[in-house]
Amino acid sequence: MELRHLRYFVAVAEEMNFHRAAGRLNISQPPLSLTIHQLEEEIGAKLFTREGRGIKITKAGEEFLNHAREILRKTKEAGDRARYTQAGLAGVLKIGFVSSSISGILQNTAAAFKKKYPDVDLILEQSTNAKMQKLIMDRHFDLGIIRMPEDIQKDITLENITHESWFVALPVGHRLLKKSEISFKDIKEEPLIFYPRHNSPAGYDDVMNLFKAHKIIPSIVQEATEQMTIAGLVGSGMGLGIVPECMSKIRIPNVLHRPLKGTKDATGFSIIHRKKDDDVLIRNFLKMAKALR
Repeated sequence: MELRHLRYFVAVAEEMNFHRAAGRLNISQPPLSLTIHQLEEEIGAKLFTREGRGIKITKAGEEFLNHAREILRKTKEAGDRARYTQAGLAGVLKIGFVSSSISGILQNTAAAFKKKYPDVDLILEQSTNAKMQKLIMDRHFDLGIIRMPEDIQKDITLENITHESWFVALPVGHRLLKKSEISFKDIKEEPLIFYPRHNSPAGYDDVMNLFKAHKIIPSIVQEATEQMTIAGLVGSGMGLGIVPECMSKIRIPNVLHRPLKGTKDATGFSIIHRKKDDDVLIRNFLKMAKALR
């Protein structure tokens, strides 16, 4: 049984006339009649009966018509989805992201992407810089949003999207809030909160080297893997947080931010994906992220 047979049958069932159905299908009547006869033979049931000069669909034909229409509908839908996917208008895009990207690049890009490509399903999952590359190579993610700097392996392509500074998160009422910008010397004796090195070894070392360049050994009293956890600890008076600039744009109770002097463009976000991937969904997401930076 071919899809052509189903189309021929549906045309006859809807027209209730072989001559009109043949005209609708742009074929002559004899091959149409032969096809319906062959279809009945294959199914083992009469689909139409003749009544005078006309035809009438049988109960078996009515049941077959319901299923034939559904098969044709789903076949068309499958073809449409395949074409849409090839064009980047449909499909599934699996994205890994670091926590700090939620307030900036991820939120803005995902919202704009869904508005332009509503039939693309975005699967979002939080991860860390340290895990992201392996998860991408294992095809758990199609692309990842990471914080820079980071050491990138040879099979991964990196696209820099945004640059930003490091900021200091301070509890409301702290003496350093009177300053518009905070220096490394200002926080020399302050208890600090930062993310653990295993989250992003390269990024962690880069910040520690900034302290080292100022001949300061930072007093890190607490580590937290999530940026919002760092903010919460700052708000509770546990210490000052070293946070990326994007976190300063989030209103957090009892927490205010000041830029850390000498860290302009010291960090930022990049998108990574497998080097051999030339996926239109990835290209469209990258294009959107770059347009919004």
